[in-house]
Amino acid sequence: MKKNRFIFATSLALALAACGMTPEERFDRAEEAFAAHLFNEARLDLATLLSEKPNDPAVLELFARTQLQLGDGEGAIATLARLNAGGSVPEDFLALSAEAELLRGQFDKVLAHTEEMDSAEGSRLTALAQIGQGNMAAAATAFEAGLGRPGDSSRLLADYAVFQLRTGNRERAAELAGQALAVDPKGLDPLIANARVALAAGNEEGALGHFTRASTAWPESRAALLGRIGVLGDMGRMAEARPLIELAASRMPGEPDIVYLQARLAAEGQDWEKVRTLLQPLERSENLNLKQLYAHSLVELDLPEQAMPILSDLLARAPNAVAARRLLARAQIASDNADAAFATIAPLAASAGGSPQDIALYAQAARAAGRTEEIGAALAQAPAPERVGRLLAAGDAALAQGKWRSAIDTYEDLRGWTGDSNVLVLNNLAFAYGQAGDFGTAIPLAQRAMALAPRNPSVMDTAGWLMVQSGQDHSGGLSLLREAQKLAPQDRAISAHIAEAEQA
Repeated sequence: MKKNRFIFATSLALALAACGMTPEERFDRAEEAFAAHLFNEARLDLATLLSEKPNDPAVLELFARTQLQLGDGEGAIATLARLNAGGSVPEDFLALSAEAELLRGQFDKVLAHTEEMDSAEGSRLTALAQIGQGNMAAAATAFEAGLGRPGDSSRLLADYAVFQLRTGNRERAAELAGQALAVDPKGLDPLIANARVALAAGNEEGALGHFTRASTAWPESRAALLGRIGVLGDMGRMAEARPLIELAASRMPGEPDIVYLQARLAAEGQDWEKVRTLLQPLERSENLNLKQLYAHSLVELDLPEQAMPILSDLLARAPNAVAARRLLARAQIASDNADAAFATIAPLAASAGGSPQDIALYAQAARAAGRTEEIGAALAQAPAPERVGRLLAAGDAALAQGKWRSAIDTYEDLRGWTGDSNVLVLNNLAFAYGQAGDFGTAIPLAQRAMALAPRNPSVMDTAGWLMVQSGQDHSGGLSLLREAQKLAPQDRAISAHIAEAEQA
């Protein structure tokens, strides 16, 4: 289904630039804007032209196509009716009409139009209308039938890939998404479909690449920009996400998805009052991540009674939600409900997935509930070596996949078990913080690792590269990298860092 686009405010500069333009020049500019996927700009010129030439078929056709790109089904239907009344319609008039009805949720009318269409696009629209009516089997049949029909199949393949992904068939989804991209390498729907397939496979770098290409080629695409921001956030690269979030907020002020992203930024800076202020108007949202972040702000602001109902509801929906369980236990302890806190945190504290924070919460709840004899149970059931081994594997995997926020969280848990005595933990944690753009935290950690292993080339490489990347001490960092290379002349990562540092 066509994705919604951003709606930009009319700029004074654009209005002034339009003064004195001939209708032909204005139409040419609208066509150029449409080709560049700047649909709001095209719409402004076309609306002006229609006020002067209300029945011009070329203007009406481009206006209808622009309205469809902007997700305006109602407007497109009205424009297409005017076009039809003039007796001059394009060859794909049925497809345009069906797309408009799809945007309006008029699925029976979509199917009435597509009955007369023998094309891949007709099958795509049929399938989406069937999905809208809840007929999944009929949708699958329509998608499959469209593969053998004539016409541009890129959007059919992309939507079919998303359909397969939702049914759990990742392999088939990846195949279809790849075919869609081969048909139209710059198409919005193929790029978004491939990004979603990559995300489902845990390939965040691949997803980020597709979302970035989509948001660059389709600058008004909400799905592309939000997808790009979301992946950057999941990878812990909030420094890169920040300007994109600010851009989205300027274009879509007050939209819940954007407000949530703004709150995530505030949470990164530990500004919990701002998080609460942003999310409080949306507390009834069904977005579970939003609800959890709002509850987190309440816990941090010492408002446990307000947080507990939200967190209890989250755990009822998702019993394996570790972060929500920890927050609920904290809130219960803060509200003097120690027995409930003990019951909440015990399953996590006694598991191999329990962190030092969980053990501390477990002990705190046990003492408050008068159950101190049970404090040793969690440690006995999942001894520290097992926990550390699990965390080491998880940390290594997160680093390999570029999931910097996940790596930071994992190595911080490890640091809770090992203190500042483990070189590997400190080094990898420093690297992860650096990749996330937090050099203020990364460099001191790298220096602690260096103090423990001053002649370890990998540790020297991490510290030196962070010094170069941060700009705090480029020459000192480069010198340290060269010293590391002398100790490990075959290490390609060190050589690559030196080469890049020398070019900076």
